[in-house]
Amino acid sequence: MLFNSLNFLYFFPVALALYFLTPQRLRWVTLVATSFFFYMCWNPKYIILLIISIVSNYFAGKLIEDAKTHSAKKVPLVVNMLFNILLLCLFKYLNFFDDNIRAIFEFIHVPYPVPEPWFNKILLPVGISFYTFHTLGYTLDVFKGVSKAERHLGKFALFTAYWPLLLAGPIERSTTLLPQLNYFKDFDYNRTREGFVRMLMGYFKKVVIADRLALYVEELYNHYDVATGWTVWLGACLFVIQVYCDFSGYSDIAVGASRIMGINLLENFKRPFFAKNLADFWTRWHISLSTWLTDYVFYYLGAYKASGSKVVFNVIFVLSICGLWHGANWPMVLSFTTIGIMMSIRYLWQYNVVKKIKPSNTYKLFDKLPDIFHIVVTFLMLVFGFMMFRAKDMSEATVMYKNLFKLGEANYLYELIHYRGLENFIIGIIALVILFAVEFWTGDKFIEEVILKKGQKTRWAFYITFLLFVVWFGMFNSSLFVYFQF
Repeated sequence: MLFNSLNFLYFFPVALALYFLTPQRLRWVTLVATSFFFYMCWNPKYIILLIISIVSNYFAGKLIEDAKTHSAKKVPLVVNMLFNILLLCLFKYLNFFDDNIRAIFEFIHVPYPVPEPWFNKILLPVGISFYTFHTLGYTLDVFKGVSKAERHLGKFALFTAYWPLLLAGPIERSTTLLPQLNYFKDFDYNRTREGFVRMLMGYFKKVVIADRLALYVEELYNHYDVATGWTVWLGACLFVIQVYCDFSGYSDIAVGASRIMGINLLENFKRPFFAKNLADFWTRWHISLSTWLTDYVFYYLGAYKASGSKVVFNVIFVLSICGLWHGANWPMVLSFTTIGIMMSIRYLWQYNVVKKIKPSNTYKLFDKLPDIFHIVVTFLMLVFGFMMFRAKDMSEATVMYKNLFKLGEANYLYELIHYRGLENFIIGIIALVILFAVEFWTGDKFIEEVILKKGQKTRWAFYITFLLFVVWFGMFNSSLFVYFQF
């Protein structure tokens, strides 16, 4: 069930009604039932995998907390981590490993012993990367002592399978979500307004901008060998924007829907295209994942105490892990690795050069350039790094990088825009300008924090404008959310 589908428009009011009509002490039952139903609408069979994940992590948390010594705690932690990683590898990465091993055998001219692997028929369970990291974070929190093991199996099931975040996050923490499941709030008008405003912004991003820009991105990547120069640059820029509007749109809908029910979720995005460098971008983009990797990977790598080359290794390693989490293919891994390399270059510049020169020299002058300069440069670096994000394989990515610098005729660019419709392109650009204007206007605050404090005329102008855009120009049921593949 997609947030941008008619099925969800039927599901959501029914789920809300059932939730608020259920007595508080039994609301967890309603939420678990609706969450399981929500997940089974995609593929009923994979509810078994979700239940296995719930049960295994539930008992792992209890065993870790009940162990008497630090060493004894490590045993259930390590076993549970290996089990979760095994499930993730089986359903998401087995084909990736098989393809690479097969390529090695072909390279050395040795017959591959698995001609038709049975696991090629395995369908990737939607959301498996999200709820795996979700539960791994929980067991690590219990191990570190920052969170108590949840003793109520039903509430732990809700913590894992809560429907607004089940398919594409955000990746919640036990310290923030579990306490909220012990006390469910009653209906609140102001909270409901906040939730619907956030959902409206999410739909605007997804169905008006992301799905419209996807038309041109898809066409470009389907004809990557023809596109050159400005066409590739435009397509790559549109793709980065599409991913942002798609995923942040999903997060906005999830956060808004959950807020109506009185449960606050982690924020996933905070104006990432206003970042002044890649490190700044990393703190604004997919925040729940970046903070998860920081706390549970950086921490154990000793990154907080490292410096110099050690930091460079940690940054590149973690970004590579991030790429592998996003997709079981080399273009995805190398896309994030490239971002990590560019972040490391900036760090080395600061660590080896900036600290050794006087404040009045070159770096200070560079640093004082207008913010727009840093924002544009950061965005172009993202475009360059994320170009592989969408590529099917390395050969496609290689061709696009070669064509990127062939700044000749733009005939195909003209053909591309007109083939998919000049009207669609104009609407998408206008909506994008409106979105960036709103984000500039709101600053570091979220839209509902700003708009609901304005006067009645301003509020209703916002409601009507964005609702009309969604209803008239929204492209419903047109495409999956990008992050559903993860």
